[in-house]
Amino acid sequence: MNAVFQNLRTLLTLTGVVILSAAHAVAGQCEAKGGSEYALFNPEKGVWYTSSTDGCAFIAIKWGTGTDKLVPADFDGDGTLDAAVWRAKTGTWFVRRSSDAKAVITKFGESGDVPVAADYNGDGKAELAVWRPATGEWLIGKKKITFGVAGDVPVQADYDGDGKADLAVFRGSENRWLIIQSSDGRLRTEVFGQAGVDTLVPADYTGDGKTDIAVYSSGKWQVLSSETGEVEPFVMGFADDVAAPADYDGDGVVDFAVYRKGRWYVYESGSPRFRSFDFGNENDIPLAAAAITKKSFSP
Repeated sequence: MNAVFQNLRTLLTLTGVVILSAAHAVAGQCEAKGGSEYALFNPEKGVWYTSSTDGCAFIAIKWGTGTDKLVPADFDGDGTLDAAVWRAKTGTWFVRRSSDAKAVITKFGESGDVPVAADYNGDGKAELAVWRPATGEWLIGKKKITFGVAGDVPVQADYDGDGKADLAVFRGSENRWLIIQSSDGRLRTEVFGQAGVDTLVPADYTGDGKTDIAVYSSGKWQVLSSETGEVEPFVMGFADDVAAPADYDGDGVVDFAVYRKGRWYVYESGSPRFRSFDFGNENDIPLAAAAITKKSFSP
């Protein structure tokens, strides 16, 4: 494990201090670089750990508990995932904005709802939103839209490339994706993946600004390309890995990546190159997994 990362963990454990901005930099070795940060959540301590893509800066933030639902998203529009959790028992959102470290606590939703925060209006900021399985209702701010049935898995994302998240669900009984395109209101359906086996990992793997329908299972990735309409396979990972796709190299294309008990494996699309490194512990949860991936349940 990275020595600086271990020191941050030790400080939190011994002192109980909430580290809001603890960073380490190596002079002369760090370069400004875009792309998603490597980030983890430790459910035992309720601490978020973040490493810059160049490995030079580290931050630890105590936010939430192990029983909260992780809902990282860009709520302030600065291009960075904010530390955020949803407390199902009370329907309360706890968001710590990355732009100014301000805490925003909001009651929205109720027990039994599924949090589905995303940028539905195209302003660059994720809106608080929930999906209610019992009624199939999406509650986005003051809007209420009925779409989906109990047993569906919400997979909201921008599939049509208009800058707005589309309402979307995966129906395990049919292995079917159902998407309402915000650009024209049309319903798109695709049979893709296997419920109960595949993890749903929709993201923009082609860099065309559209989210691709995709699944992952035991090291096998299957992407339904939004550019060609063809299925593009990719092999990386093993049965016990957690899929953690994100644009780590900042080239506008989501990279295939997995997390295995403290070790990251990333195929950077920009170079292209494969890299692996240690960051995290066995029980940590990669934030990319919490932000993108969804389990597909057997019907």
